[in-house]
Amino acid sequence: MLTRYVLIALFALASANVVAVDGSRHGGMGHGGHHAEHKKGHDGKGHGGHHGKHSKKKGAVHLFTDHWAKTLTDKQKLDIDVMHLKVGQFEAVQKAKKKMLKAELGVISANTPVDKRAMYAKIDEILEVKKSIMRNRYDHIAEMREVLTKEQRLSYDAGLLKPKKHKK
Repeated sequence: MLTRYVLIALFALASANVVAVDGSRHGGMGHGGHHAEHKKGHDGKGHGGHHGKHSKKKGAVHLFTDHWAKTLTDKQKLDIDVMHLKVGQFEAVQKAKKKMLKAELGVISANTPVDKRAMYAKIDEILEVKKSIMRNRYDHIAEMREVLTKEQRLSYDAGLLKPKKHKK
């Protein structure tokens, strides 16, 4: 079982490094491509908010501008790229682990009779992985805020507080 985790982790780490090196995940533009999305957004229009997930809608009133990414110094860009690489590597491994655990849960739940104890234990493992991903993301937000100036943080924080579209 441990060998399987090691293999998945190595694969995910290699995948994360390939994505980070070629920059194709974020359009290959800007510093590492990541903040190019902040300028364009996923729909190619306007400036997206935090992590490029928020695009401006026609007629929407915006009290704050998402200009923090446009005002980064070269040192800040480098620091943020390093942070994003670490976050991406961690998440790649954790998401692969979560996928494998969900597959194992499917196998457990398809047995007759269903071993509810094993099923609940697997669910707990999945929730632990999800919890580690969420903690890592919010640690990243705190780390990002430390790199930004007071003015940049105002814009960054405003983007964090905007309603987000949730994945289904």
